[in-house]
Amino acid sequence: MINHSDTSNTVYDITDPNYWNSDSLNKELDRVFDVCIGCRLCFNLCPSFPALFDAVDNAGNKKREIAEAEGRVEKKVEREDYLDLPEGEHASEASIEVEFCGEVTDLTGTERWDVVDLCYQCKLCDTVCPYTPGKDHEFQLEFPKLMTRAQAIRTKERGIKSSDKFLANTDFVGKLGSIIGPLLNLSNRISLIRFIMEKIIGIHRKRILPKFTINTFGKWFKGHKSTISNPIEKVVIFGTCFTNAHDVELGKAAVAILEHNDVECIYPPQQCCGAPYLSPGDFDGFNRQAQPNIKELRKWVDKGYKIIVTGPPTCSLTLKKEYPDYLGYNESIQKIAVSTFDVSEYLVYLHKQQQLKTDFKNEIGTINYHVSCHLKAQQMGFKGRDILRLVPNTTVNLINRCSGMDGGWGMKAEYFDESMKVAERCVNDINQKESDSVCSDCSLASHQLKQASNGGVMPSHPIMELYNAYGFNQN
Repeated sequence: MINHSDTSNTVYDITDPNYWNSDSLNKELDRVFDVCIGCRLCFNLCPSFPALFDAVDNAGNKKREIAEAEGRVEKKVEREDYLDLPEGEHASEASIEVEFCGEVTDLTGTERWDVVDLCYQCKLCDTVCPYTPGKDHEFQLEFPKLMTRAQAIRTKERGIKSSDKFLANTDFVGKLGSIIGPLLNLSNRISLIRFIMEKIIGIHRKRILPKFTINTFGKWFKGHKSTISNPIEKVVIFGTCFTNAHDVELGKAAVAILEHNDVECIYPPQQCCGAPYLSPGDFDGFNRQAQPNIKELRKWVDKGYKIIVTGPPTCSLTLKKEYPDYLGYNESIQKIAVSTFDVSEYLVYLHKQQQLKTDFKNEIGTINYHVSCHLKAQQMGFKGRDILRLVPNTTVNLINRCSGMDGGWGMKAEYFDESMKVAERCVNDINQKESDSVCSDCSLASHQLKQASNGGVMPSHPIMELYNAYGFNQN
C-alpha cells in the first residue's frame, strides 16, 4: 500500500543530491502515479495521462484474462441488472473484480517512460489538480516538475539527444535564418531535405516549420525612432526568439500600441529565454542561456523599466516561474520575475491604471479566443480576452483546449502524430462556434492550429487585432 501523504521523495530543488537519486525518483513516480490513477481528473488534458490510465487498465484486463484461462473465474459479463440482484450479491461480484484491478506496480519500464515522454509541459494539470501545494494539499503533487526531474536524471545518465540540442539552439538557428532565411524557407519545402532532417535531427518531415525573415525584429528596432517625449512608463521589450526571427509584425504592432499609449520602449541585447533546455532537463544549458538575460534585464529593472514579453507565453512563464524554480530565487531573479508581464497582461494593467487609450477606430466583431496553456499556468486570468473586450461591440468566445504544440515536442518525429491529434480536437472546438476571426496569445499554437486545420483556422494575436482596432493598419 503506497502512502500518498509520504512526501519524503518530493524533491524539486536541483541542488539537493536526492533530486538526482533514481530510487527516490521511482518511489515518487509510484506515489504520484497511484494518486493520479485513483483520481483521473486529468484524463483528457494531454496524452500523458491516458497513457498512464490505459496501461494500468490493460494490466488489470491481462490479470483477468489469465484467471479466465486458468478457470479461476468465468468470463466477465457486462450487467445492467445490478439493482435487481439479491442483497449483497452485487458486493460479492465487485469484490471478485478487485483482484483484477491494475496497480502502479504492474507498469513496465517502457510504460512508465511513455508517461514521462508524452508530457509536453503544458502544465494544465497544475491548474486542475486538487492535490497541489498551491491548494495546500498534503499530497504536494507537482506533476510537471516530476516529469522534468525524470527527464533530467535520464539525460544525466545517457546524455542529451541530438534533436534536443538542435531544438534548444534557437538563437543560432535564428541568426542563420536572418542571413539565409529564403534559402532555409525553400529547403524546408523539399521532401528529400526534410527526410534527411528527420533522420539526423529528429524533426518530423511533415511538420510545417515557421518561416524565417531576414529583416528581424532586432534589425527593425535599431532603425526605429520613437517620438515620445513624456512617457508615462518605460518598458523593455523581451521580443523572444520567435518574435525576432519569425513573427516580426507582432513585435512591431506591440511597439506601436505601447508608444501610442505613451510608453517608452527599448530593446536591449537579449537571447532565447532558455525554455527549450528544460524539456530534456538540461539545467546546465538552461543556466548558461539564462544568465546573460538575467544580467541585462536586472540593469533595466533597477532603472524602473518593466519587462514586456511579446512572443509565446512560454517565455513570460519562464522569466516569472522557471528562473526562480531552477536557478534560485536570488535578488536579480526575484526582481525580474515580479517585473515581467505578458504584453496583453501589461495593457490590461495600464487600463486598470486608467492610462490606456481606447480611441479605437475599427470594430473587431466576434472572436474565437484560444486560451494559451502557459498563460493559464501563470494564473493571471484571460488578459488577451480582457483587452479585446475593450473594443466596442466585440464578442469573445473562449476556446479552452490545448493545441498540443509545445514548441520542440510537437516538432519531434516520435511525437508529431500525438501532437496533431491534440490539435485536431482544438480545431474542432474552434469550429463549433461561429466567429469573424480566431486569435491566440501563443504564436506557436497559432502555427500548429493552422497546420492541423489545413489552413482553415489561421489565428492572429490579440495584439494584431488591437493594432487593427486602433486603425494603425490604415496609416
